[in-house]
Amino acid sequence: MRATIHKALTVLFFVMLSAPGITAQTTINENNHVTPPALTDTAELSAFMDGLIEAYMEEHKVAGATAAIVHQGNLLYQNGYGYANIDRGIPVDPEKTLFRIGSISKLFTWLSVLQQVEQGRLDLDADINQFLDAFTIPETFEEPVTLRSLMSHTPGFEDILLRLFVREKDPIPTLEEIFTEQMPRRIMPPMKEAAYSNHGTGLAQYLVEQSSGLPFETYVEENIFKPLGLHHTTFRQPLPDHLASNMATGYAYRDGRYTEQGFEIIPMAGAGGASTTATDMALFMNVLLDHARKDTISIMDSATFAIMKEPVLIHAKGMNPALHGFMDMSVNHVQIIGHGGNTFLFHSLLVLFPEHHAGMFLSFSGEGGGGTYMKVLEHFMERYFPNPDPPPASITLGEDYLQGFAGRYLFNRRPHSDILKVIGLMNAIQIDVEGDKLVYRDHFGQTHFMPAIDSTTFYLERTNSYVGFYRPPGEKAQKVYLQNYPIMAGERTAPLYTPEYHLAILLLALLCIVYIMVIWPWIYFLRRRYEKRPRTRHPIPLFHKTAAWIVALFFLLFYLAVLVASGGTEIIYGIPSLVRIGLVFPIAAIPFLLLMIWNSYHVWRMPRVKNLGRLFYNLATLVFVLALWQLYFFNMLGWRF
Repeated sequence: MRATIHKALTVLFFVMLSAPGITAQTTINENNHVTPPALTDTAELSAFMDGLIEAYMEEHKVAGATAAIVHQGNLLYQNGYGYANIDRGIPVDPEKTLFRIGSISKLFTWLSVLQQVEQGRLDLDADINQFLDAFTIPETFEEPVTLRSLMSHTPGFEDILLRLFVREKDPIPTLEEIFTEQMPRRIMPPMKEAAYSNHGTGLAQYLVEQSSGLPFETYVEENIFKPLGLHHTTFRQPLPDHLASNMATGYAYRDGRYTEQGFEIIPMAGAGGASTTATDMALFMNVLLDHARKDTISIMDSATFAIMKEPVLIHAKGMNPALHGFMDMSVNHVQIIGHGGNTFLFHSLLVLFPEHHAGMFLSFSGEGGGGTYMKVLEHFMERYFPNPDPPPASITLGEDYLQGFAGRYLFNRRPHSDILKVIGLMNAIQIDVEGDKLVYRDHFGQTHFMPAIDSTTFYLERTNSYVGFYRPPGEKAQKVYLQNYPIMAGERTAPLYTPEYHLAILLLALLCIVYIMVIWPWIYFLRRRYEKRPRTRHPIPLFHKTAAWIVALFFLLFYLAVLVASGGTEIIYGIPSLVRIGLVFPIAAIPFLLLMIWNSYHVWRMPRVKNLGRLFYNLATLVFVLALWQLYFFNMLGWRF
């Protein structure tokens, strides 16, 4: 209890400290505008960042962290926190300790692509099929997939999570093997809507290898890392010997202690496989801020590099654009570009503030660190780049009109064609109406009010950002867009993709299973033991019950297999053996379910059978048919992976 109170007070203190007007260094001028502390006050900056990061590390049980901030080509701040290895007592060293940076790795992939474009070996607007031999992109739509669409996450691919990671001792598949066996389905025409795609980046990595004739790890070393002096950055998995001893250990905090986890291997290395230090990332940020140059060294022409910051599309008015490579996270009239990166064990962020010629890198080790870097960024923005403007003027829209926006919206970044399609149900936002405002309910159950700015744009008060909708005239809104997330869009939930509907089917199936497998035998036992006189009405015949009992047993075994196997992250590495076995049972249930359907018809022709018994048998048959359809809908009927 004492530790909990201490943690809460520590976090509260540093949250207060980050707000404008709290500390002595923050002043208010004659116009009552907050004057933030100078970013170049390194003592103040260090005290602020150290306190903030340490507080969040304690709150989220993070074992280690590293950070760096640059400004005008100078390293203003860098530090390491906690331990690179707890058992050996090795602290994090920002110059030497390597952290996994997840999708920040994509920035190196896009730089590599542009280098090949500049050399004339690749073309941003050509059909990438002309560069492919071992496999091809399906011609689902008339428009081809291009490198420009890959760089902006607009190729129209579904998301694939299966086998995105590989265990340390397992063989690492080649890119040809991945795309031959696991080509993502094209769900929309390219360049129409952004939907974040790791496999799109994997394709870009493959194109760099094809055009350069070098393995991607070697290409990046020779053309980016060595020229820029990034001596502690690598895409090699596992790490080379000279770097392995400096790798931060990934931990899971369980049962009150930190448990060491293995090294995470990402086969599509260009999408998320890099490891690096805060010092190297500080150097890299300065290179990016100086248009891909370091002193007299340039890894590409500044005009070529500028492509990474050019918009490809804007989902709606007021939304940040999808760029070529960078993520546009701009808010409060401050331009912010960069990239976040997450593995299961590491959570990182690299952001640039081009107008201020500054950048910040953060990385946290530990399962509990997810989202931590965004909290640090929010406090950093509040302190050093506060929004001087009042909230935008709102307008009043009628409640009937607002109801056209209400509903559940699924993000388009989700699996469609494999067994993880069910994850899409969890990747959604809920929009409701309260009074004259829309309400956005997030994954954590928090409520955020959104006053209207115009007929399709709303203001998210908590984050000082905007939410836009696509609403055809005379219809309900069909799409929702978040200003700070230009890499995906939300689409109104189709009736068959409603969580409540599928939950109802699951609960009904479980109730039928319990009744058939528990209540039926119990009633049979009571009748055999206590019933003394002959009955005028009879129960369901044993033959009919046997079919129902077998169907119920098979569904129960399947549900138990999935429940036991879904307790962790194993399915990302591949389908667990228990699930593979469990998938047998729905298939095996089909002939007995067909028998139940036949029996359901005939049971009504048995006048001496109780009406309630006949009704339940028919109801159970219908529920099991719906349960089987549900498995088919979510690609769980058969081995679809």
